[in-house]
Amino acid sequence: MRRHNDSGPLKPLYYVLLALGCAALVGWLYLLRHWQLMEWLAQLGPETHTGSMNLLAIMLWLLPALLVWKYYLRWLNRRFNIRGQFDQERHDAQYKNDADNASQQPAAKKKEHKR
Repeated sequence: MRRHNDSGPLKPLYYVLLALGCAALVGWLYLLRHWQLMEWLAQLGPETHTGSMNLLAIMLWLLPALLVWKYYLRWLNRRFNIRGQFDQERHDAQYKNDADNASQQPAAKKKEHKR
């Protein structure tokens, strides 16, 4: 990620707020354990599928937290004027040079194998 104006390093406040967001995600997961929701959901299924029910509880519990995390990161990046490079832009930039170089080189002849 880079700043929109590329004027210099990010402010330390950005990293502090990013760390607070990560701590909030860990705290949200801790609430799952504290309120024993994982154990409650595990009891709904058969004993042979306890691990699967625990995984399902974690996924359902973290779904709203990760949605909030997404919008928090968007707000944080907008607040500090940070913009990223999308994967498609990175992919196009990487392979554009390869395509230009390949079109300039003569095609190599393939060897034919006799059977």
